[in-house]
Amino acid sequence: MIHPSGCGVLGILRKKNARKITGDEVVRGIERVRYRGSDRGAGFAVFDKDKGNKYILKVFYEGDPLSLRNILESHGLKVDKYEIEYTDTDVCDCKYYITLDDITQGKKAFRNINEIIWSNRKGRLYSFGTSLQVFKGVGYPKDVAQMYKVEEYEGDLWLAHTRQPTNSPGHYPYWSHPFSTFNIAIVHNGDVSSFGANVEYLLERNWEGFVGTDSEVIAFLFEELISEGFSVEEAVKILVNPSRRFSALPKELDYYYRNARLDGPFTAVIGYDSCDDLYLIALADRSKFRPAIIGEDDNFYYVASEENEIREISPNARVWTLKPGSYFIASLNKGVISYGRDEAELKSFSHPPIFTPPSYDINARNVGYKELNELIVKEIKRGKREVTVANVLGHRYIGINFKRFGVSNIRVNLYGVVGNSLANLNEDNYFYVYGNVADDCCDTMHGGKVVIYGDARDVLAQTFQNGKIFVKGNAGNRVGIQMREYKDRRPYLVIGGMVDDYLGEYMAGGVIIVLGTNINHEPVGNFVGTGMVGGRIYIRGKVSPSKIGLQPPKVEVIKLLKALYIDSLIDEDTYERLREKDYIEIMDQLEGKAKEYAKRLFEEKVGIPKVEYRELTEEEFKEVYPILSEYSVDMGKDYTEYLKDKFTVITSRGKL
Repeated sequence: MIHPSGCGVLGILRKKNARKITGDEVVRGIERVRYRGSDRGAGFAVFDKDKGNKYILKVFYEGDPLSLRNILESHGLKVDKYEIEYTDTDVCDCKYYITLDDITQGKKAFRNINEIIWSNRKGRLYSFGTSLQVFKGVGYPKDVAQMYKVEEYEGDLWLAHTRQPTNSPGHYPYWSHPFSTFNIAIVHNGDVSSFGANVEYLLERNWEGFVGTDSEVIAFLFEELISEGFSVEEAVKILVNPSRRFSALPKELDYYYRNARLDGPFTAVIGYDSCDDLYLIALADRSKFRPAIIGEDDNFYYVASEENEIREISPNARVWTLKPGSYFIASLNKGVISYGRDEAELKSFSHPPIFTPPSYDINARNVGYKELNELIVKEIKRGKREVTVANVLGHRYIGINFKRFGVSNIRVNLYGVVGNSLANLNEDNYFYVYGNVADDCCDTMHGGKVVIYGDARDVLAQTFQNGKIFVKGNAGNRVGIQMREYKDRRPYLVIGGMVDDYLGEYMAGGVIIVLGTNINHEPVGNFVGTGMVGGRIYIRGKVSPSKIGLQPPKVEVIKLLKALYIDSLIDEDTYERLREKDYIEIMDQLEGKAKEYAKRLFEEKVGIPKVEYRELTEEEFKEVYPILSEYSVDMGKDYTEYLKDKFTVITSRGKL
């Protein structure tokens, strides 16, 4: 049975003095997220700088490989030899060894030949370069690896992908990842909604012969930007397309290259050989709707969809997540160019987990995620009220079917890295995680308790309705969205570290407390409480008003104030005093008709919450003190002292 989750990606780059990366390691890593894909496509790309200056061209072709050789040579590519790697039904995978005097001529030939042979679906040039080889086909990652004997290769940089087809067919290898141009390869998870604009940008620059999938354009855009003279980081800044509120690109550049920018939910991983260096690049979309985990150990840099891919290869690697709209860049010679976070945030992420406790009931190392739930239930039916599981590595859906088996009021201890969707729909069970938790933890939880001694990733506590969730470390993006409460059923979410964007989006009830004990700056990202209609968010310390809600752009706020001044709803002194402030501060200082007009203009569709920086009231203290006391007991440290500090308190504005 297939459980679609969106594609799985993996990238690994060795450090300058480290050993080569083996294909076996890469296959083991991507197979850890086999469930994210299907049997409709997988692939690998390997960059090996020791290959020298030999050009290898790889082609899927429906016809005689000799006739294709003639086409190649008619476009100025001298073929030294060719070989057939495999034949699948009527499609052969052919490898041509090329002599090339002019790289520009070779790139032009690559584009032109693809335009010719793809126009009638006869074939596709899918890999071209000196250090690069791509291996891809129809099947799971292990199937494709066996087909090409990928485990026998080694290289300086690898990409891997398992595919869940969305907007292109899965029965031919043309649409499998990686996608490639000259010494560039890319794997991608998500959907690029800017596809039409991106294609127009490329067509204007004489690119033709697209296979029609959004992933391919990322590779082409990157090559085009590099060829136009941008550095690697400049090209990445254009592609990643952060929110216009926070974009660092000059306005002229932003406008001219607007159609080269990516939009939509995506994580993209790019490998690039610039001839003098080798780059591993990861991009996260500005809302971070797809996961992106970064890792580093003594030998390698990693990019993955899930932490378990990295832990399979390097159990003790340091890991962190990309911020929304950010990027990671590392090179073979220069090391890390951009971590995707500042140094303080990097240090705040939890240490590698303990996989094996002194004693345990279940060893999950070679157990599938469905089987693990069954083994836990068996232990409960033997009379145990507490079950300890060792070597958890990406197991997902833990506890999701406990209600069906009549499992209630039991405690499950999980050691390692827990996968997606832990304790979803939980009602009355208790989960203690001695490590990190992946996305979508505690979705629609109705009761019970989840304690996480490491970090939680994105979409923690979505539609959380009752019970308690305690996180010692950090939480990710879109935490606590759509939380709600009913009568005495009130959920409590406590986070000891920091969180990223969209905390409490569309929140309708419950309480979120962010303590930020492991960070020396504001412990929240942007857009806190956007669309909030109920509940309360308590953030220790002062949070910039610019981070609250989905506020209108500064230029629109200035226009509003000018209109209010022209209509005599505010005086000149008020106009000058407010024009440099954030919208949310302005709203707190406007009065009467001016305030009513501003709210009607900007807030009818998106609720902007109320913000106060103050000490807790006596009533608030009485409510949250028992929660922080219980949190302190679980964490083994007294956190109640923090309640004496000032908090940024965020609530719904309600009606005027």
